[in-house]
Amino acid sequence: MSIRPASWTVRLVAAAACGAAFLTPGCAPSTTLMPDMSVLPVSMAPSYSDRDWAVVLRDYVRYGLVDYDALAANRQPLERYYALVAVTGPASTPEQFPSPAHATAYYLNAYNALVIRAVLERYPVTTMYDLSMPRLEHDYQFKVDGRVCNLAAIEDEMLRSSDGDARTLMATCRAAMGTPRLPNQPYQATLLERQLAEAAAEVLDNPDLFRIDHAARTIYVWQLVERRQDEFVTFWKMRRRVRAGYLFNVLLEMASPERRRAIQGAVGYAIRPLPFDRTLNRWSPGTAKPVAP
Repeated sequence: MSIRPASWTVRLVAAAACGAAFLTPGCAPSTTLMPDMSVLPVSMAPSYSDRDWAVVLRDYVRYGLVDYDALAANRQPLERYYALVAVTGPASTPEQFPSPAHATAYYLNAYNALVIRAVLERYPVTTMYDLSMPRLEHDYQFKVDGRVCNLAAIEDEMLRSSDGDARTLMATCRAAMGTPRLPNQPYQATLLERQLAEAAAEVLDNPDLFRIDHAARTIYVWQLVERRQDEFVTFWKMRRRVRAGYLFNVLLEMASPERRRAIQGAVGYAIRPLPFDRTLNRWSPGTAKPVAP
């Protein structure tokens, strides 16, 4: 039987409670973004495909950042993918998702696509993390797998289907420079293990998400990793089949070979969260490649 951290269970219960009654007193005001179902063919039963999402990643993402100007002018692939996600999924069409890996890839792709969909609803903006805005992960509602839910609920389903694989958190793009970059292709069940390993390594190679300060004897890491380190450590212990572990062990194992050597030189350092760069993860033609993967 698998073991999940208590913090993950509490998050799941809380998200389900709020997600079951999206506009009830006590929940933040929401912005519901329903899909345009007219973009799907009506002559056949819906069959899940990540083809349109692959087009978005190929044509509108550079260096893991999004060309929102170009995408806003040609939203059809994203809108078709959203409409398809709304009526297919592990619950709605379980025969199309024969394994947990298929479900995890579905939730990861849906999460990243719907983050972009939320940005387009407000674009042009310079950030999605302003106190005057709805909270990205909790206050935007989407239709996914036949039900209305927020991004936090999709994240919980992603963690559930992956049996608590904390690397999936490192594969979610959250519309800010201080969050992971988008991949160059959809997540797929047959490639998922390699893709998640690459996503985790890229986070630790990204100076916006991971730095080592030898003068201060401190490792600075993406805030989400530090805040939810119990989930990362529990995942690492399950994979290693050991009883004890620390976030340092997790970072060391997830890192690329070059970064691993750097981390080995930081034994005993404190681990603290990096300041959050909330700037929109936007790319435009002529922009130089960021100093990141």
